[in-house]
Amino acid sequence: MYDTLSIFFHKLIPKLDDETWNSFVSLQQVKHYKKGDIISEEGKTNNIVSFIQKGAVMVYNHLDNKKCVYNFFFENEYTGDYESFLTRKPALYGIEAIEDCILFQLHYNGLQLMYEKHPVFERAGRLIAEAQFLRLTTRNASLLAEKPEERYLNLIKAKPQVIQRIPQYHIASYLGITPEASSRIRKRSFFPIHHILPCTDQGSTSNSDCQRQC
Repeated sequence: MYDTLSIFFHKLIPKLDDETWNSFVSLQQVKHYKKGDIISEEGKTNNIVSFIQKGAVMVYNHLDNKKCVYNFFFENEYTGDYESFLTRKPALYGIEAIEDCILFQLHYNGLQLMYEKHPVFERAGRLIAEAQFLRLTTRNASLLAEKPEERYLNLIKAKPQVIQRIPQYHIASYLGITPEASSRIRKRSFFPIHHILPCTDQGSTSNSDCQRQC
């Protein structure tokens, strides 16, 4: 069951011993979520980090009563509001399943126990936190410096599964534009996308009106 999780952590800690690994696995909770389920809520302290065994999730918050998408995560990635998780303050972002999901979840107290009993695990925690910080800074820089079309192309280069698995209106929200504008960008970008994915879904757009610079 934990093969993909094992591969993930053995890349971070090549000399991870069986005792440490078994202790870590014993702290995992396997959770199943349906599409549309809220995994963690904005405004509440986030107590879990989740490794995606199967499915896809989005990170979001609300601005002017509109749901604004911050990022997407897929199999073999960790997700969670790390700032809330580490500082114990209310989360700025929520996590929602956009496909049926199987997640391996670790509670904050379990992670602290791992750090206490197995100091080598602090390396993994630090690397995961650093990766989340880099995602945040990259996202903020993208919003400030890039046009929506550039953000779109960079998104599908980094996560090509977005084009086949994420509804158009969620992609538009991520880009900070209307679904109609996102559809136009997608059509103009068809040939670059075609080099990334052999087959794309040219589905219809939504009537969502989420427009923001957040």
